[in-house]
Amino acid sequence: MRSRKVLLFACCLAQLIVVLDSSILTVALPQISTDLAMTTVDLPWIVNAFAIPIAGLLLLSGKLSDRYGAKPVLLAGTLIFTVASLLGGLAPDAGALISARIGQGVGAALISPATLMLLSTSFSTGSARARAFGLWGAASGSGGAIGVLAGGILVEGTSWRWTLLVNVPLGAGLVVLLLFFVAGIQPSRSRGRLDFAGAIAGTTAVTALALAFASLESPLLDVGPAVWIALAVIAAGLFILIELKWVSYPLLPLRRLSGKSLWVLPGAMFLIGGAMTGTFYFLTLYFQLHQGLAPLETGLAFLPLSAAAFIAAAATHPLSKKLGVLRAATLAVILMTAALGTMSGAAHAGSTVIIIMVSVLFGAGMGVAISTIADLVTASFPSEMTGIASGVLTTAQQTGNTIGLAALVSLDTGTGTGSTSHGTPLAGAAFMTFAAALCILNYSKKRRRNPQQPSLKVITYDR
Repeated sequence: MRSRKVLLFACCLAQLIVVLDSSILTVALPQISTDLAMTTVDLPWIVNAFAIPIAGLLLLSGKLSDRYGAKPVLLAGTLIFTVASLLGGLAPDAGALISARIGQGVGAALISPATLMLLSTSFSTGSARARAFGLWGAASGSGGAIGVLAGGILVEGTSWRWTLLVNVPLGAGLVVLLLFFVAGIQPSRSRGRLDFAGAIAGTTAVTALALAFASLESPLLDVGPAVWIALAVIAAGLFILIELKWVSYPLLPLRRLSGKSLWVLPGAMFLIGGAMTGTFYFLTLYFQLHQGLAPLETGLAFLPLSAAAFIAAAATHPLSKKLGVLRAATLAVILMTAALGTMSGAAHAGSTVIIIMVSVLFGAGMGVAISTIADLVTASFPSEMTGIASGVLTTAQQTGNTIGLAALVSLDTGTGTGSTSHGTPLAGAAFMTFAAALCILNYSKKRRRNPQQPSLKVITYDR
């Protein structure tokens, strides 16, 4: 029992570090721009350099966890992430910083699916599983807001470099936990060679798609979005051919996963990921640029959201027992939608107090939604494909982060509201979560019509 608690703590800490780093540099961007002489066109690549490798490599990472075991993959990811954080904190120029952020993204891509696989295999059924995923969701849901708060404290108290260097002791502590206190999980008995062709094609497709949207505002190497989209389509088509026709042991066994409803929940997570990232991004701009809050004050403004996300996610287990997992997920996403709609109106009206108060509802819905959807997706795949399930889920979320944010930024600048309130992109985020709620409702209806669908399992918790 003690070893499982240590494992749960290690998985939650690892996920918290990954999510935290997606937002901790946000409040530091003005200082980085000054210190490293970066233009406003270059600054988004500090965020994109971290997000894009995560989106591109998650599926391969999940397969590696299935094949070699989640603990070695998590350990490798943590080491890569920690070293990259050290190099980023010491970066002498913009190129070195962006390179270090790419390294962080590679490490993070190995970490996230491995944590989900460790939880799914160590807490397979019952109340213990619900509690484990609730705490993992608490770390995941609150990490973004905690990152903004931590970034504000570090930027005002020390330097932007400590937003990266803070990961070094955290990563070192996690490595010690994994090496000496967490037992390994037996990998699935995969046969045949690793599908490198499928891994290359799949990684290229997801990375090119993310680059296409990231390049809308800031082109990379003077290559426009159309070129990246064309590359993504070609690579995706090649990936499908490889997985269906050309290899005996595919990276993603599409024939076995042909049930349409299997992909609905990752689709919902894609939309939720975009809405979450967009909300953190535009609320940060609203607080700092339009309300004149200092970095620390901005971080404190996110504290109610962060606390609500953590508390709600930790309470997911009793809520799921009372309502059912699918109903809890649906209501959570609807709550996010209502909160975002209200925050959009408050942003237009310039009411910071209302935004902070309503962000508590957004955080609560976010915490429950992440926990329940992660639980549902990892349980719906065959047991020997837990790593792949984790990779699919996290790929959907991280790709949603990049594409959703790019879409909301384009919406903001396209409507001409970017200089006033950022209320329009918050309304766009509300539309995303509303679409996610429809996805979950559609999945629920299909489950009721065909409860014995072989590719999916129904999660129940002992009362």
